This record gives sequence, structure tokens and C-alpha cells, in this order.
Amino acid sequence: MGDRWIDTDRLFITENGKPIGNSTPLKRLDNFFERAGLRKVTIHSFRHLNASLLINAGVDVKTVSATLGHSQVSATLNIYAHTFAQAQARASEAVANVLKFSDKKQA
Repeated sequence: MGDRWIDTDRLFITENGKPIGNSTPLKRLDNFFERAGLRKVTIHSFRHLNASLLINAGVDVKTVSATLGHSQVSATLNIYAHTFAQAQARASEAVANVLKFSDKKQA
């Protein structure tokens, strides 16, 4: 775009960098869901999805917190406590399964 590029700090922009209206991203997302026959969710839902995917992938809480832009790790722990608990339960199950498998090999 060269000198036609409009440099902003906005996330949602037009093809030349100009900011778009505040409601435009949600309208576009809603249109996508309607065309695809999917249940509508908010843009903010993608933030929660990102956090949940990171947690379930075993990413440490400090990194998840930094990725989300939380100034305190405690905020991340408070908001996603259930997701961390589920991930911890799966991790414990995995260890238990390995130990059970090891016991069977030795028998």
C-alpha cells in the first residue's frame, strides 16, 4: 500500500489499515456463522477458547496469563480454575495409567 497505508494500533482494520467500525467484526462473524449454519458465539469466546487450548496443551499458567494479557497470574487462575483442574485431573490419570501399564509389564 506504500504511502496509502494508514498506521494504527487497531486489531480490526480495512485493507489499507484504516480502522473499521466497532460493530463490524461482530457483524462479519455473525454472517459467517449464519452462512456456515453454525451456532453464533461472541468474539470474546475465541479468547476463552485460546486459553482453554493452551491449558489443555499443558502450557504453564504464567505463559497462559501473559498470552491473555493478565497483569496477575491469579486472575488467570481465578477465571480458568475449572479448566486447570480438568487438565490436572487428566495429567494425574495419565501418570496412573503409565504406572498401571508398567506394573503389568513387570508381572
